Amino acid sequence: MSRIGKGERPTMERVAALAGVSKITVSRALRGSDLVRPEVRERIAEVAKQVGYRMNVAARSLRTRETRTIAVVIDHRDPDHQSHTDPLILAIIGGLLEALTPAGYSILLTTNEHFLSSNAVGADGAVMLGQGEGAQRVTEVAAMNLPIVAWGEPVPGVGIKVVGSDNRMGGKLAAEHLVARGASRLLFLGDMQHPEIAARLEGFREALAASEARLVGALPCPFTPEGAADVVRRALDDGTAFDAIFAASDFIAAGACDALLAHGTTVPGDVAIVGFDDAPIASVHRPSISSIRQDGAAAGRTLGAAIVALIEGNTSTTAHALPVELVARETSR
Repeated sequence: MSRIGKGERPTMERVAALAGVSKITVSRALRGSDLVRPEVRERIAEVAKQVGYRMNVAARSLRTRETRTIAVVIDHRDPDHQSHTDPLILAIIGGLLEALTPAGYSILLTTNEHFLSSNAVGADGAVMLGQGEGAQRVTEVAAMNLPIVAWGEPVPGVGIKVVGSDNRMGGKLAAEHLVARGASRLLFLGDMQHPEIAARLEGFREALAASEARLVGALPCPFTPEGAADVVRRALDDGTAFDAIFAASDFIAAGACDALLAHGTTVPGDVAIVGFDDAPIASVHRPSISSIRQDGAAAGRTLGAAIVALIEGNTSTTAHALPVELVARETSR
């Protein structure tokens, strides 16, 4: 095989000539098209590698109006409310990469504020990680008329494909577990303006309604240990009597636990705690935190498959609920 001459720019024409095929075959092969036999794709890829040729995706997108890019849009919140380094978000992004990379898509990672303020949309579709309060953010992104899939909880009247954990079942499992160990006055901590958190509380309420235990409060709470500690301290100062907490996240559970221990309240002796997510903090915290586990990597893979299906013409808006399970640890044993 002759190599490219010194100073000669590598082009698709050169690759085609060296490989003995047409330009369209080179284009198809380097895109991984099944229209080209595997052995021919391999030969063309090897030629392209040797001459240093890479497809100009930007130029191709002008012709096809496809970018082969998926925008992964994170619901931006104040860092004091929730960290962007939330392990669940990172696990979902990993799962998205597992699904989208083999399908030939790149990821554009951004926030809703930046995405909505951009004058140009360089993506074929969007995956929204977080719906915003009352699903406001995901509705705003959907107005850009892109295929969109959201991570969260279905909201009546919002016709967007949603993938999420079975939040109601998670709330039910937490309630049944806490009641089974003797809890009778239970407290919920979380920001109920977000659909998935409201669903966790709904499942929690439904399970308690079938028992003799009762919900003594559902307190709005940031997704941070510091915010949760403040909420718990206020509840203690107000004289709220409770013997169990269901926290909408493990970070909330950790802050609640720390505040109780600093107050002289034993965990789980006086108050049992269950969190949500099964984030790393749940296992490393002392005492370790019982939690409702959701699989972030599986969520990412499911979101990736869903957005590709939408782009390819499957317009179904059916919600997809992923299973959850209770992981019992020291805070509720």
